Amino acid sequence: RKAVVSTQSTGITAVILSTRTMYFVVLLIFHLCVVGSEGADDSIELFERRRPDKQMDVCVALDETLFETMLSLMRSQLTASNLYFQDIRSDLTDLKNELAELKEVQKETQIKRKTGELIPAERVQQSSTGYHRTTADKAVDGNIHTQSHTAVGRNLWYRYRFAGPEKVGTVKIINGKIDAVYYARLNGLRVVVMVSEVQRVACQPDSLTTREGEGVDAQTYYVDCGGVEGVGVEFNLDTTTALGAYLELREIEVYAA
Repeated sequence: RKAVVSTQSTGITAVILSTRTMYFVVLLIFHLCVVGSEGADDSIELFERRRPDKQMDVCVALDETLFETMLSLMRSQLTASNLYFQDIRSDLTDLKNELAELKEVQKETQIKRKTGELIPAERVQQSSTGYHRTTADKAVDGNIHTQSHTAVGRNLWYRYRFAGPEKVGTVKIINGKIDAVYYARLNGLRVVVMVSEVQRVACQPDSLTTREGEGVDAQTYYVDCGGVEGVGVEFNLDTTTALGAYLELREIEVYAA
């Protein structure tokens, strides 16, 4: 019986190259065990001639070795398939993220093309000052090596006031942090046109999403204020974290529509 099982297992195992092949093997076993041995190969016919009263013993013989081999191979193939599909999902996720970043860059490029004349700041203010060298004026001094920086808190703001009413087109923002460690601090920044001391109109995008990348170019963002007329531009950053946040701006430029 062991010789027969070994012969059958070796022959069938050599053929099992895919899950589909395994299904055919299962059907063959079903035929042998349930329908009968008619049409089976010579080894099984020989086995039946030797023990005609024990035809179903071939099922018992095949059960232990062959099924274990089949299950092992099926598990291996399923594991390989799962890993393959996981790789595909990962690649698709990366592609989706890259496309989203590309859309943001294209959107900012379109906004940048609308840039008009620079509207100078008559006065700038921020909700608080974190350090004596990070006052509000550092974000409009034309020096990318300086920055404004509030103290830690919530409902943080920075105001860029004009000498008089202006139609605001594009606002250029350079993140206060241009390294990979803290650039995300600016995430969620909202830019609004100060139509009056109490009325605000949001620019687009409504909420800034920081992207990965170090350096001034990577951490430069543009928002479109759509020509809304106002007396200035306000930058708002709020947080729900218990520790609060910082509002840090390296450089701001506001352009007319």
